[in-house]
Amino acid sequence: MELWLSDGVHATMIDEDAVFLDVATNAYFCLPAIGAALRLEGRKMIVLAEPLGEDLLEAGLASDAPVTGEGVMAQAPVHTARALIEALPVTTRLAPAWRHWRAAIVAGLANARDQGRSFAARLPPPSDTRAEAATPALLRDLAAFRGLAPWLPFDGACLYRSGLLRRYLAALGHRVDWVFGVRTWPFAAHCWLQAGEVALDDEAERLAAYHPIMVR
Repeated sequence: MELWLSDGVHATMIDEDAVFLDVATNAYFCLPAIGAALRLEGRKMIVLAEPLGEDLLEAGLASDAPVTGEGVMAQAPVHTARALIEALPVTTRLAPAWRHWRAAIVAGLANARDQGRSFAARLPPPSDTRAEAATPALLRDLAAFRGLAPWLPFDGACLYRSGLLRRYLAALGHRVDWVFGVRTWPFAAHCWLQAGEVALDDEAERLAAYHPIMVR
């Protein structure tokens, strides 16, 4: 049986386990030990057990027709921005300037308004292309953000922090990927920002435990 992930649903296989993310409800579903009955090929699913396919359709996780416009996937990051920034010559690192403060404050206020919005409403639309590799200009603006972040009255979990930094970088003209990942046993969900193979707000070594499930 050939099925497709429903609109707003994303999935990944971790060994023999399948994990689904339903953006509309901000809910994750894990189906353990079904690798013999389910294969993922992009957004297409090859379901080898008809009852499983019927259950996926009934749960709204699958569709019998393909859905387009759901973006691209990411690979786990290889490098960490923190290490790249520390390797920059001190003379090239930017101290926070007014444009950095302005971008951070505007991003923080927009993020604060997000607190009353659904998970789906917080996300940018899907993109058909990945963000380019981290440029020296991006790393310098990221270093400036790290210099002013302790003074900002904004904090929160990974969704909030990554959303804040994404808006800050966008205000300065940088496009980055917002990657959502999952792990199992124990199950955990996490998100981070990435440019090419560089993790911008986390350590690549730590993120190696997570499998990307959605990119925005």
